[in-house]
Amino acid sequence: MRFLRPLLLALTFSAAVCPVSPSQAAGKGDAATQALNDAKDLTRAGEYEAALERHQWYHANALSISPAQYGVRLSFALTYWKHLGEKYPPAMAALTKLRDEGTQAALEGKAKPEIFHDVVSINRTLSDDAASVKLFKTLDEKQPAFARQCFRFVQDALLSAGEIDLFARHCGDTAKFLQGKIKEHQQLMKAIANSPASATSRQHFENRLVTLTLALSEHAAAQGDPNLAAHLKQMTAEVIPDQRLTK
Repeated sequence: MRFLRPLLLALTFSAAVCPVSPSQAAGKGDAATQALNDAKDLTRAGEYEAALERHQWYHANALSISPAQYGVRLSFALTYWKHLGEKYPPAMAALTKLRDEGTQAALEGKAKPEIFHDVVSINRTLSDDAASVKLFKTLDEKQPAFARQCFRFVQDALLSAGEIDLFARHCGDTAKFLQGKIKEHQQLMKAIANSPASATSRQHFENRLVTLTLALSEHAAAQGDPNLAAHLKQMTAEVIPDQRLTK
């Protein structure tokens, strides 16, 4: 499977979050949005301790205020927190502590899938997807039922790490899984159709779906199922006319 690794390393397939901007996540006056804005403003003003307090409050309370904050909480907000941490080490320590506590809770069987998603998102923000893969592999071995619940949050990290066998085992029926991803892609294309950067975004999202398809197709071929391999390519080719799918 060595031929798959360069292909998989290029994949940035987000399995769980397609975030909207903070301003889109909630209405004007929303306390969670205000807390996140406060954190950014305080960071710019150099009031780092207060900014950290706002980040911690937001992370702990945003979802109880507005479920629409889910994507922002695990994308923009963590990025802002990381930027604060680069200027203020206690903020970075607090972020890694949050990640480590979630990791330990998962290992001890005390976490819900959402906590695992928090851990994966923080690892991604810190450019440490390897830690997410390591955690998932441990859960797969020791807590397989819980690992199945968490799989959707770690798909991209598994593929980027070249863990195609583990990925394929958890995704179940490969054709049905890909069909679901194709449907998600089509919905996403409609959502971004009128965005200012729609052409660039379309190219990015098309490439990630094609890359996923090629990975699954090559895995099927390696497992001795050339018919499935060809079928997977054809499924995506009906949506995206990419020459890589006809080779």
